[in-house]
Amino acid sequence: MKYNVIALRTEDNDYIWCVMEQDTEQLIRAFEFEDDADSYCEFLSAGGAFDGFTPSFILQEVANYRDINREFSAILHE
Repeated sequence: MKYNVIALRTEDNDYIWCVMEQDTEQLIRAFEFEDDADSYCEFLSAGGAFDGFTPSFILQEVANYRDINREFSAILHE
């Protein structure tokens, strides 16, 4: 398998279930429920994405996300 699911303990002693890519050691996605993580791992392993080599830029988040629609609406209603 090119993906596996690992459990990580949170600060409040709960768990999140993470789908990890084995070759790149990247966290692909985290889930609250193990069954969801297992299903997603099966989807990826069946060819649902980058075949075990996800480019790192795909996983980067936008640091300063803003809801443009909300900001525009606020300006209109001033």
